[in-house]
Amino acid sequence: MLSKDVLKTLSIAWPLLAGIAFIMVGNGLQGTLLSLRAHAEGFPVFATGLVMSAYYFGFLIGCILVPKLIASVGHIRVFAGFASLASSTVLFHGIFVDPYTWGIVRIISGFSFVGLFVVSESWLNSIAPNKLRGQIFSAYLFVVHGGLFAGQFFINLVPVEQIELFIVVSVVISISIIPITLANRPTPGFEEPEHMPFKNLFSQSPLPLLGVFASGLAGATILTMGPIYAQKSGMENSQIALFMGAYIMGATLLPLLIGWLSDRVDRRLAILAVASTSCLIVALIIGLPFFYLIGLIFVLGGMVTSLYSVCIAFMNDRIKASQMTSVSASLILLNGIGCCIGPLSAGLLIDHFDKDAMFAMLFITFFMTAVFGVYRAFTGRPVNIEKQGDFVFVPARSSQMVIQINDSE
Repeated sequence: MLSKDVLKTLSIAWPLLAGIAFIMVGNGLQGTLLSLRAHAEGFPVFATGLVMSAYYFGFLIGCILVPKLIASVGHIRVFAGFASLASSTVLFHGIFVDPYTWGIVRIISGFSFVGLFVVSESWLNSIAPNKLRGQIFSAYLFVVHGGLFAGQFFINLVPVEQIELFIVVSVVISISIIPITLANRPTPGFEEPEHMPFKNLFSQSPLPLLGVFASGLAGATILTMGPIYAQKSGMENSQIALFMGAYIMGATLLPLLIGWLSDRVDRRLAILAVASTSCLIVALIIGLPFFYLIGLIFVLGGMVTSLYSVCIAFMNDRIKASQMTSVSASLILLNGIGCCIGPLSAGLLIDHFDKDAMFAMLFITFFMTAVFGVYRAFTGRPVNIEKQGDFVFVPARSSQMVIQINDSE
């Protein structure tokens, strides 16, 4: 049961949570819709991968520029502006059906969404007292993943070849502005985070760097190219929605268990276990019947998201509190680089080989992470388990704000 203090805080934060719920429904539907529509229009799979990667390129740009904008004009204006931008640009996908236009629009979309995430998370940080932040952000992350999950099932409303689903995405995102702009809530201050060079991070510990990169590459690949894999496997739209929904639900539920376990063992072993399990899953997933495929993709969703969060916890065990903000901002950029590379590489491999090449790429990625995890388990400097900080569930799609917020407790 939630305490009275948590319920009181959530009652204050409800406009923000309602707004982000609509944002994530639109985001979840948009990603799956674009993959299926691109395939229906006969785009080369490599071109589709390039288009889907463009979102994460815009996301990276936003991570750098959006904090400056928030500091300049404030949270409400940035949220309203970026929600309007995200809502309007999605319609261009239905009007101009070509990969070049879509690529440009996806960059703008990624830039817009990271702005919405940073605003939401920094604003929520100002509302939540220190002792309640874990519970408040658990509720926030449930809303984020719940919206992504719900968005998948709108794909069944009308054929993807029609423009109606793009209109649905636009309308849902537009609705998100209403609770935010009409709420009588004070807006917080905002400090732009500094970034630590990757060279300095590598000297601290290289294993989590590889882990967050692998998590970004795998997560973005499945979220963007997964619908194409499913379609090429002969699934109907309703099955594709369930396939993607299972991945998202796994990413929501399993990290809580894996995080609990990672607090009780050497985190190097936790990273090794997650990477090895992921490696085994992608090796087994090819050619399975639908029922078994859904089960494995559910577990894989949990593994990919957990890998990111365990790596964040691993790094935080080894740095000073004063370094956490800059380290977190740098790690989100590294994760974003993996997000950019994943869909692009998957599209190229599927075009030149077949759909199963996507999971072959993920197998190699997780295998390399696991092998390096074995090496670091024998050569790295251990941290006493009793001195490890508590695990915090951080989805890789989130901005750096959630990481900073939880580190500051």
